[in-house]
Amino acid sequence: MAVCASPVRLGNTTDTNNTSALRRSCLLSTYLQRITVRLGTYISLMEPRLWYMNVDFETELSYPIGRYRRANSFDALNHRLAPHLLWLARAGDALLVREPWSESLQSEARRRGVELISPEHSAHLSSHLFTPWGWTPSAVAIGEQTGAISLPPTSFSTIARVNSKLWSHALEVELGIAQPGATTASTLEELQEVVALACPRADDKWVIKSPFGFAARDRVLGRGSSLQGPQAKWSERRLCKGETLIFQPWLEVIREYGVVMEISPEGACEIKGISDLQTNGAGTGKGYLLGRPPTPHRVAELERIAGIVGERLFREGYFGPVGIDALEHTGGLHPLLEINARYTMGFVAIAVERSLKPAAPIFWSLN
Repeated sequence: MAVCASPVRLGNTTDTNNTSALRRSCLLSTYLQRITVRLGTYISLMEPRLWYMNVDFETELSYPIGRYRRANSFDALNHRLAPHLLWLARAGDALLVREPWSESLQSEARRRGVELISPEHSAHLSSHLFTPWGWTPSAVAIGEQTGAISLPPTSFSTIARVNSKLWSHALEVELGIAQPGATTASTLEELQEVVALACPRADDKWVIKSPFGFAARDRVLGRGSSLQGPQAKWSERRLCKGETLIFQPWLEVIREYGVVMEISPEGACEIKGISDLQTNGAGTGKGYLLGRPPTPHRVAELERIAGIVGERLFREGYFGPVGIDALEHTGGLHPLLEINARYTMGFVAIAVERSLKPAAPIFWSLN
């Protein structure tokens, strides 16, 4: 956004009227630029999409722009998870996924009318809207290589900020819904103090998270009032890199919710559904339970928070897919656990559920 804060000087005096006029002109210019970009995006949303899986989205955001190099393990994970995007695709769309393609993937893509495109042999796809799992510099570069329409909703710095757990934690605090004992720490001494204060008993469980961890990655679990051993070493390494860490007492889960929604270029929030994530005792996702809708009262609570989150994200300049994690525990509902300004597996689970229309709850595995 253009900044026009400097006054216009005529000789040795400040012309207030000209300053106001210039500021109004700059604001109008910026406003028109944003309207043009968002109108173009809105029109492009009617075009066929080119889907692309980059599940290491948060990991890339944690690096300075241009410094990230994808590990082979993430390349393999993206390849394994890319077929899930077929649940979100429409006939006429395309899926960008490296070869080899399994027979089942090719068969399912044909059935859905979705073209498989290899990055190594991508055609000119100027009629397609590039649609990554999440917007990162490397994803945009890949989209541009294919010739697809590539329109990130805002700057990468903004995308990184709103996807950081620090941003969502600050919003929790502001709304008065932060988990008791949850806080941030920038030094090992601070972290040791909050652990001792929030979890004084030997069996009190807790978790320490990196701002850009995802899917139970980049975090450590512990219990008791002392931070030591591997958990202390992990935390110290992160803190020495300049990270601020998030500490949370562990919540005994009854049910996990994933509110998925789309923010339009005009700021309207459309809630697509609420997923029912199933995790193990350590919080790692195993799959989703389909066909078990939340109670109307719970839906109202979750949708109210989602509306606030959507408005804040749009105010920051972001629009597009959003996933909001919430957790029902033995003490009640924690309505805002994390915010993912990208696609999530919750989107996929909702699409699977609508396709299968289960008459009774069934388990859908992520594996």
